[in-house]
Amino acid sequence: MSHLTGITPRSEKNVTMTAAESLDGYRLVDAGDLVINTMWAWMGALGVSKQAGIVSPAYGVYRPRPNAAFCPGFYDYLYRSTPYVMEMTRLSRGIWSSRLRIYPDVFLSMAIPVPPLEEQRAIADYLDRETARIDTLIEEQQRLIEMLQERRASAVRAVLLRGLDSDAPLRASGSELLGSIPSAWNMVPTRHLCTITTGDEDSGNATEDGAYPFFVRGREVLRSNSYAFDGEAVMTPGDGQGGTGKVFHYFDGKFQAHQRVYVFTDFHGIAGRYFYYYLSTFLRPIALAGSNTVTMESLRRPLLAGFRVAVPPLDEQARILGYLDEQNAKIDQLISETERFIKLSQERRAALITAAVTGQIDVREAA
Repeated sequence: MSHLTGITPRSEKNVTMTAAESLDGYRLVDAGDLVINTMWAWMGALGVSKQAGIVSPAYGVYRPRPNAAFCPGFYDYLYRSTPYVMEMTRLSRGIWSSRLRIYPDVFLSMAIPVPPLEEQRAIADYLDRETARIDTLIEEQQRLIEMLQERRASAVRAVLLRGLDSDAPLRASGSELLGSIPSAWNMVPTRHLCTITTGDEDSGNATEDGAYPFFVRGREVLRSNSYAFDGEAVMTPGDGQGGTGKVFHYFDGKFQAHQRVYVFTDFHGIAGRYFYYYLSTFLRPIALAGSNTVTMESLRRPLLAGFRVAVPPLDEQARILGYLDEQNAKIDQLISETERFIKLSQERRAALITAAVTGQIDVREAA
């Protein structure tokens, strides 16, 4: 269930699902029933079902009274509109904001507008058309971001393997996946380029307003009031929520690190930021592709220590870094502008729904 798409059958979800051990307590849902995730209603995780099925005990199921003036499409928009999500948030109960619950007696006490049935249908049809246009536009912009990210990744890979001199003589790298590299470059194991260690803290020791960044096993950077490292470093989690070989950080200064985060420091023969570019680009496709660990659930220090890096002379590294920084800044600017456009489109979508279901616009005139 999503605050954007409403109810989605499990077969259509792009996630790995497993069958429940028991269906005890599951609730039947008919087409036209309103289904609410009890704990996530405050995020808009509810909607009118378009098909029959079952939901887990974490959901509430509400059915319109017989002969009620109830257009499912209208109320699907109404209950997921900003004002009603805010009202459900206000009425939900719980200690933690992320675990607020809305109970049946409270939900059923909420006042809702009941326009004539034909007007409900007209509003639902209008919003179907207009939100579809906005959704198509958002999808196009999201594809543009994906294309820009792919273009950036491709450019980084090319420069890290061939440099900026297209006429430079080449030699075999020794890696089938890497192919050839400039003959003046060396393939050097990571253990000869830097020191590899780990942090010694646990995520539970993070402090919300800490003075120093705290690199943990996910993509999010937390804060800490203490630091164990001071200087230039590259970090990647040995395992965690972000995906093995997918999360990398570069930092220069005082910081803290989780006990399962590898920290690369004391660089010699290679610039720290150059190492960051190379490790984040090639560790997963090269080192992990040749690993005997099928699930790739964790990184081991011997694998990292033996990971070979294509190292240009230091002056050439500096030129490559300047080029990558310039090109990435341009692409990042385009991505940032596109993300702002998507955000504005999503806000316009929400405002349009709110205006239509609360009678602020006459959909007959807008048709």
